[in-house]
Amino acid sequence: MTRFAIVIVVALASPALSSAQQATVVHDVNLRPTPSTAHPPRELLRPPQELTLLEPSPTSGYYDVRAADDQVGWVWGRDIAIERVPAAGTNPAGPPLPPAGSYVADKASCPAVGEHAVHGALAPYADTSDAGLRNMAKRHIPVGAAPATLTIASFRTLQHDVDTKFADAHHTKTTFHPTRDGLTALPVDGDTLSEGRLVEIAAYLDAVHPQGNESVNCAGTDGDDIHLNVGPKGGTEWQGVVVEMIPQLQRPAGWDAATLARVEHAKLEVLVLGGLTYDNEHLVNDDSTHPNGTQPKRVSLWEIHPVTGFYVCAAGTCDPAKPSEWTTLSAWAASH
Repeated sequence: MTRFAIVIVVALASPALSSAQQATVVHDVNLRPTPSTAHPPRELLRPPQELTLLEPSPTSGYYDVRAADDQVGWVWGRDIAIERVPAAGTNPAGPPLPPAGSYVADKASCPAVGEHAVHGALAPYADTSDAGLRNMAKRHIPVGAAPATLTIASFRTLQHDVDTKFADAHHTKTTFHPTRDGLTALPVDGDTLSEGRLVEIAAYLDAVHPQGNESVNCAGTDGDDIHLNVGPKGGTEWQGVVVEMIPQLQRPAGWDAATLARVEHAKLEVLVLGGLTYDNEHLVNDDSTHPNGTQPKRVSLWEIHPVTGFYVCAAGTCDPAKPSEWTTLSAWAASH
């Protein structure tokens, strides 16, 4: 059975910073001598043991760590929660976050697995069901000391990886049961990325669509996502990808559909940070001459969901590696 660490957030607090990035064991996990299961483990680590990350990025899904007893080795990333540390020089540009690797729910009445109608009433999905796992992925607080920078081409590459591994998402919806572990260690841009990784993309807003009645938000009883499409300059939704702001994270001032529509109208470049997530509920819909039914327009089912940071380039083109060139969405909203 798949197990998850779920955080019920009543009052969110800013993450603590330390000189070395820390992690906490959330499930029993073996400390291994290599990033694989090829050799016997060195020891068994149990919650809530604290770990120190020796490298911020995973290798084949494993993190290089030092345990409290000074043993060093590798642990499977899904069994630890990593403290989120902003990239050096960046300003907080999003909501305060619970621990990286957790699955956020703002109240017990709408769990991270979401709810669906059963005999006229709402009931939670099983945490081993395809829909329950997908909803939890959309509530997952991303891991990584600094975001991996992606492009639209990166999202196309990631989609090709899944199409090759599972099924062509232009024609077939893919079911991941009972886990989503196949969405790990996918090669892109000389790196390997997995679902749940902290990523960013610099692009232009093509659409702003407030959502409603989604199972991830318990049929809207927990609020609504703001569905955004971002893509190349001068493009349309057909060339873009989806990024989503979720209601379970406290949205700062300006994180609303009206402000985002003004950014879209101004045709300004934006920088979006958040968790890499795969939405296997839908199909790819990237050909305006042959629309794929009523599916959301996009080149890839990989999304940034949830959004945890949002910046605006007030003039010209900005460099994602230079935070000083970007303005937080909240600051832009206050001055425009």
